Amino acid sequence: MKLFARIAAVLILFILASPVILFEGCGGSSGACPDSVAPAGSTIVAPTISTAPSAATGTCYSGLGFTVEDSESKPMNGICIEITTNAAIALHTQGDFNCSNVTISGGAKTAIVTRTDDYGNVSVDLLTSPTTSGTTFFVEVASGAISNIATTPAAQ
Repeated sequence: MKLFARIAAVLILFILASPVILFEGCGGSSGACPDSVAPAGSTIVAPTISTAPSAATGTCYSGLGFTVEDSESKPMNGICIEITTNAAIALHTQGDFNCSNVTISGGAKTAIVTRTDDYGNVSVDLLTSPTTSGTTFFVEVASGAISNIATTPAAQ
């Protein structure tokens, strides 16, 4: 009888602990960022895009800069971020102002996971494709539960 009581006690303890064990793996990080995400109260500062993309040829937006800041508006370095778009993107290369590092042939990148630099920044190049008039394009940067979006004006 003592053995049965011990087994029952362990089984009950396991059943009660299961939800805690299962949910411990959820939360705290966003999709592809396993660690070092921006904490609650942080912000992501997005650039303003004022030039409309060309519907006929597409447009290069080089060096769109995003900054992750803490609750006191101080930049946060080494923060894991996810960058997504409905166009083609690549991390910005210093001195490249024509989006030559953005690959469209063979499948454009529409998502990147990276970390902020020593100053809390990340810069991307956005290359839009020819489209219909009125289409807008975006770049969204997210880390943990925070995000911000830079959106183009409607294509002309």
